[in-house]
Amino acid sequence: MAVDRERLLQLLERPRYHQFLGLKLEKAEEGLVQIRLPFREDFLADEADSYVHGGVIAALIDVAGDFALITTHGRGLPTVDLRVDYLRPARKEDLVATATVVKNGRTLGIADIRVENPDGKTVAIGRGLYSTATG
Repeated sequence: MAVDRERLLQLLERPRYHQFLGLKLEKAEEGLVQIRLPFREDFLADEADSYVHGGVIAALIDVAGDFALITTHGRGLPTVDLRVDYLRPARKEDLVATATVVKNGRTLGIADIRVENPDGKTVAIGRGLYSTATG
């Protein structure tokens, strides 16, 4: 891995938005990460408080994709494009995003991300495109 686990934890825990989300690094290997989003009432989206807002899930997907590429580049990368497909509502439970690098180019990197609930059911899938260019 281009970066050790301690550095990954610093990069994940320092930003205030990440702190608000409460993100937890579950697993990290070169080109792969798992990040847990602990459920919070603040994430609920409707009057009936029945599901998590899609923007929270999109943020989890974006961060996980970035961190999969951080394991190979050693630094955070700007998002160029992000696609999210919501497959089922995320209920009042933790979510885990698993991100894998599918392209690690000189100027662009791509990561595929799957978000699952505790039952292992896929809540959303995403693909992130990140700038790997330097300078």
